Amino acid sequence: MKKFSVNKLTNLYILFTIIIFAFILRIYGINWDQNQHLHPDERFLTMVTLAMSWPSNFLAYLIPKISTLNPYNIGYNFFVYGTLPLYLVKAFAGFIRFESFDYNNITLVGRLISALLDTFCVLLVYKISKNIFNNKVGMLAGFIYSISVLPIQLSHFFAVDTFLNFFLLLTFYLLIKLSQNKNIILYSILSGITFGFAIACKISALLFFPIIILPFCYLLLQKHKFNKLFYCFIILLLCSYLSLRISNPSIFKSANLIQPLPNPQFISNLRQLKSFDSPKNLYPPGVQWLNTQPLIFPLKNIILWGLGLPLGFLALASVTHSLFVSLKIIMQYKSITLSEAFHLLILVWVLLLFFYQGVQFSKTMRYFLPIYPFLAILIANFLYYCIRTLKHRIKNNYTLLLLYSLTLILSLVWPLSFLAIYSRPHSRVSASQWIYKNIPAGSTLSCEHWDDCLPVPLPNNFQQQYKIVTLELFNPDTTEKWNKINSQLQNIDYIIMSSNRLWGSIPGVPEKYPLTSKFYNELFAEKLGYVKIAEFTSYPTIPLVKMQVPDGKAEEAFTVYDHPKVLVFKKR
Repeated sequence: MKKFSVNKLTNLYILFTIIIFAFILRIYGINWDQNQHLHPDERFLTMVTLAMSWPSNFLAYLIPKISTLNPYNIGYNFFVYGTLPLYLVKAFAGFIRFESFDYNNITLVGRLISALLDTFCVLLVYKISKNIFNNKVGMLAGFIYSISVLPIQLSHFFAVDTFLNFFLLLTFYLLIKLSQNKNIILYSILSGITFGFAIACKISALLFFPIIILPFCYLLLQKHKFNKLFYCFIILLLCSYLSLRISNPSIFKSANLIQPLPNPQFISNLRQLKSFDSPKNLYPPGVQWLNTQPLIFPLKNIILWGLGLPLGFLALASVTHSLFVSLKIIMQYKSITLSEAFHLLILVWVLLLFFYQGVQFSKTMRYFLPIYPFLAILIANFLYYCIRTLKHRIKNNYTLLLLYSLTLILSLVWPLSFLAIYSRPHSRVSASQWIYKNIPAGSTLSCEHWDDCLPVPLPNNFQQQYKIVTLELFNPDTTEKWNKINSQLQNIDYIIMSSNRLWGSIPGVPEKYPLTSKFYNELFAEKLGYVKIAEFTSYPTIPLVKMQVPDGKAEEAFTVYDHPKVLVFKKR
């Protein structure tokens, strides 16, 4: 009994250490843009959150046409996010009396809650792994997710992705409890509520619906009564619907609970958003996707940047291992255990989301965030399998310790390197400081549309001391476009590019932008009458050796928000 207590205390200490470590990684450098609001989604969500006000009563909240928490009623006619994250941030800001301060603080509160929820995801990853496999796999999985770079990065943003990820993961954990026969009705209610919350964060949570069905199929195979399972499933659906109605009423046409008709404006917004997601349209944010390969592009970004090495390769190996294990179990035609069933369910979810999202036109890394916790679980289980195998083959304990230590150190290199970007001023802030110091007031500076203009306002320095000219380079190549740009260039003293948003995507599709591609190529070759005089980067940096890791080849969104490359060209 004493030994059990000591082991339990040790496990709690290790788990607590992992969770605290995860929170530090997610909270470090929370004000990474020095209150400049350099993430466009954050800016939008912050403005909407501030514009919202609490209705006088609950009924007024539920009626979409009059609710002051409905974005459509407060001047935001295009809104495709879920409203639950905004409600949570606004409520928490009000609770700590932070809301009344200013625009900056709402963003910071949003980032704090984002970091907290993703830290809770570490705990959920541990609990899920422990229930499916064992405590050691749970500890390992929690640690792996805690150091996964994409979750760390997205935890620094006030956006809906981490909220969605948390509620989907919580739903999965509750489904495990449901499948363990621990009060099926109660866990049907709870998992229904959390799934509704997930949809209220982002409508894409509906992709998780097949995963909700499968545990009920498993219980049916275990000889549970069909009628009871059917009623529990209906209860789950009803709870999902009710929690969605309460946490995101603006997506419904009316407050009538028995008429779940969607809000026509919300449907119109979704259709408009879908129209952007097509190679046929030269929608500026979509230009980067025009020549990307389905599946290969997102896989490369997950392996090299989202997880980094060696975790990326381990993820690939673990999915392959799980696939073989699952196929072997299926081929044996024997009764499947709970552990095997949920191992298979994790694999199904990872492959389902990856293949669905990986063949879409838009393949941004954050769309794949919901598979990262499950990849951590698969990696942990694979490593546990490898450890057991090595123990039988390698008898020298020092050799085993060396291998474990080397794996641990290598796994920490990329997350700690990435964290370095939050230890220094934002590259746009550094560039702005340089501009104010080195470019005379009254100069004419260029700014690329669909990107942030520089310099940003700083104490005792304001952008208004310069003349800013916007170059509309994402527009289709026409004679009119280039007549206008050539006229503008005659008066522009400095060309300033605050990220690679345009020059990193347009030259990749010269068939769509022949003249604009030529413009960028000649600009970088200094053949346009401009010479590069300054460059500002904030690359991930390997600790101790201080070696920078250029990540400009990563997907655009991985760099343009928190560590973009800024270039300044001066007219000769």
